[in-house]
Amino acid sequence: MSDFRFKQFTLRQDRCALKVGTDAVVLGAWADVDGARILDIGTGTGVLALMAAQRNPAARIDAVEIDDASAGQAAENAAASPWAPRVRVHRMDVRRMRAGEPFDRILCNPPFYAGEMGSPDTRTGVAKHGGGLRFAELLEVVDRLLAERGRFACIIPLNREAELLDGMARYDLHPARRCVLHYLEGRPPKRVLLEIGRLRTPVGPEVLLVEHRPGTFSEAYRKLLAPFLLKFP
Repeated sequence: MSDFRFKQFTLRQDRCALKVGTDAVVLGAWADVDGARILDIGTGTGVLALMAAQRNPAARIDAVEIDDASAGQAAENAAASPWAPRVRVHRMDVRRMRAGEPFDRILCNPPFYAGEMGSPDTRTGVAKHGGGLRFAELLEVVDRLLAERGRFACIIPLNREAELLDGMARYDLHPARRCVLHYLEGRPPKRVLLEIGRLRTPVGPEVLLVEHRPGTFSEAYRKLLAPFLLKFP
């Protein structure tokens, strides 16, 4: 399938290394996107950048993608969206990025598989298996580009949360929000959404269930994604 249609925009994705999935749309709807300047690291199709543009009508958004074909398609998706003047896609390695002003919010659905079988496809391997951006490198970028009161939001495997937290400590970064994501009721959770900042703040428990059973979505998931997904009126 080459297109993923949202209520207010459409993503073409036939040239992208990774297609739109549950992780990205949940992060795009859950993350705090307040602020004037937002950065999307590893934008892929442009999904996080365009969800942020929909949610924050005043923000200017920079989206960075290292893969040529994905960056080109993300730029086309942004140009075809209602928010084209506010979304810029950069084909570059974010590790080399320099910004005149820090970002209020940084979003990333990072490559997060470690010590597991990589993808036989090189582009998918970079996008999915951390071949291009490790947690330590990602945190260095966040520390360099994030505003003093900014927030960084990501979604990672629950079994790698301790690794990320350990890396955050080196930069005096701290959790500000945390949400455990269950795909299916009765099954162990596999993902955690994290929002990270420079200030120490209390972190309350959050849990989000996607489906009670296949095809039966939870009310919380419906409410979160209703502004975006056509299947939720």
